[in-house]
Amino acid sequence: MLGKISQKLIGYRVKSARVAKGWTQDQLTDGLGLKDRQSVSDIENGKRSLKPDEMLALADLFDRDVEFFIDPFAVAGEAQFSWRAAPEVPEDSLDGFELKAGQWIGLLRWLREQQDSRSSVLKRALRLSSQSSFEDAQERAESLVAELDLGIIPAEGLIDKIERKLDIPVLFVDTVDTTDGHSISGATCHLEEMGVILINRNENEARRFFDLAHELFHALTWDAMKPDHRESNSIEERSKVKRIEQLANSFAAALLMPSASLDKLIKRDQLENIAHLCEVASLLRVAPVTLAWRLFNLKLIGVDTQRSLSQEKQRPSVSGPPKRFSPTFVKMLHEALENGRLSARKAAKTMGLGLAGLTELFAQYDLPAPFDL
Repeated sequence: MLGKISQKLIGYRVKSARVAKGWTQDQLTDGLGLKDRQSVSDIENGKRSLKPDEMLALADLFDRDVEFFIDPFAVAGEAQFSWRAAPEVPEDSLDGFELKAGQWIGLLRWLREQQDSRSSVLKRALRLSSQSSFEDAQERAESLVAELDLGIIPAEGLIDKIERKLDIPVLFVDTVDTTDGHSISGATCHLEEMGVILINRNENEARRFFDLAHELFHALTWDAMKPDHRESNSIEERSKVKRIEQLANSFAAALLMPSASLDKLIKRDQLENIAHLCEVASLLRVAPVTLAWRLFNLKLIGVDTQRSLSQEKQRPSVSGPPKRFSPTFVKMLHEALENGRLSARKAAKTMGLGLAGLTELFAQYDLPAPFDL
């Protein structure tokens, strides 16, 4: 049994459907045959429950299935996304993927609510604003490396610490690609009770970690400086990047390549040795071009070395892409199915996988499918 969805969540969906149709609250008041606009306001704010005939009328007025308003896994009207995508990815493709991602995140939220241990009521946040300097962002990143005890190679334990210490789920997903190979790199999803980071698992290792660190910045600063709904992941558009994204990039670079790590890994007499610097980049799970900019900004190398290092190709990862979603998410989903709190068909539909696909997902984590095909 899924339980009854709260009126507050239904209110979010009513408002979302109204805004999507371009209606005012007055128009919806007339459409539902209510006496005053306050009734619609109360519905959208979760203060007034919908009657069955009003629910059916809403579905008809907005051309939506009733399930849109009562689906416990939907996040329409409440989730806010900031996508990191190539300019070549069409807007309708991004919109379609956002709907799919919203279902995963809605299911994740529901699964977390079923656990005995609830998430903290306190939100972690970086003490930064859009007026902060790039040096401020880097200093906060280096402090976070120490606070989370990320060690000399921060990338190695970053995912685990983000999930366990910061209580921000990280999901590795298959996104959409254009015919010429351009894609969505990742996203931050902001909900009232939690943030979620999505990462394209098919990007190369260095890109995945930089996107993870970049999206972590947004997750920790959303209330202070909300990012745009869509930003470019194109290196060629570096000069057009807005200040918030520049701050996020500065934070990500310092998080993955803190000064203490650079001092430990780079031999001072080898700062012009491109082969040595490429080896350090590989250890830190960053691209040579990313290390080049970090060292140049720290005034550790000159422009000639920066240009030479930037032209080097990243060494391929031997580990391959990470498994889909995350161990925590998949294990919670498996437990909910095994204990009968969720039906296999509902889970398969929400995940967009089908029963066979759901079985395959569990097999990737060495879990038996808790249902018969």
